[in-house]
Order: sequence, then C-alpha cells, then structure tokens
Amino acid sequence: MSFPLTERFQDFWDGLAARERNLVAAGLLVLVPLALYLYLWQPLTAERTRLAGRVAQLRGELAQLRGDSEEVKALRAQTPIRSAETLAATVRLAASRFGLAEKLGAMTPQGGDRLEVSMEGVSFDAWLRWVGELGVQGVSLNACKVEALPTAGLVRAKATLSRNAS
Repeated sequence: MSFPLTERFQDFWDGLAARERNLVAAGLLVLVPLALYLYLWQPLTAERTRLAGRVAQLRGELAQLRGDSEEVKALRAQTPIRSAETLAATVRLAASRFGLAEKLGAMTPQGGDRLEVSMEGVSFDAWLRWVGELGVQGVSLNACKVEALPTAGLVRAKATLSRNAS
C-alpha cells in the first residue's frame, strides 16, 4: 500500500541535488526542535507557571476562609446581647464585645430612638464587625462618615444609629 503524500515527498526528495538535500535536512534538524519548543514546551511551561500561581492564590483564599469560619464559630458561640433598655446601652455592649469600648467617643441622642456615635482611631475591620453586630441586634445604620487616619487600617467614624421598629 502506498500513500500519495509519501510518493510525492519521495519524488520531491529525489529531485533535489545532494547539497540541497543536506540543506533541507539541516533545516529540518533546526526547525523541528524549534517548532516543538514554540508550539509544545513553551505553552505548557507558561500554563504550568500560571496554574502554580493560581494554586498559591487559592491556598491563600482557603486559609482566609478557614480563619473566617473560626471567627463565625466564635461569634455564634457568643451569647447574644439582650435587648438593652436603651439604644446607648446596646451600642456600649456591642462595642465592649469587639474591644471598642475605649474607642467609643461621644454618644449624642438625636431624638426618638436615634443616637449619634463617634469613634476615633478605631480599626476599620473592627468597626465593620461592630456595625454588623448592631444590625443583628436590630440597630440600623442611618448615616455614617468614615475618614482614614494616617495610620494604616485606622479610621475616624461618625455614625447615626436607630433601633428598628421590629
């Protein structure tokens, strides 16, 4: 059984002079490894490097999620803040739970069941957790102004809070 392509190649090869055959063979010796490198090896190594970086990123995310799950477990284990007599008492109890009691500044009643609270030099993450806990306790954040301080991660916050009707 003969293949037309091999026959055509054999005819082409036979039609070349010895010097031309040597040049074609040398060219193939250079081009075949170069083509293998450019079309196989280089893309595979680039993809491997990309995937290795992605694995490292995903491991970091996994570590963060594990840390977050531990924090969630700890928060769930805490006893909920009992509905305090006043909004100010609820705010103080939540602040002490997150270690923000000493950062709690002026608390000014705004009439009705509204309270304006200010904090200075508080960690932004702790402030967000505190606001989240207040939300769980039925306290809404009506307005807030958060300013970054020169120290990384610390903010000055002023918030207007109100107790939900429910």
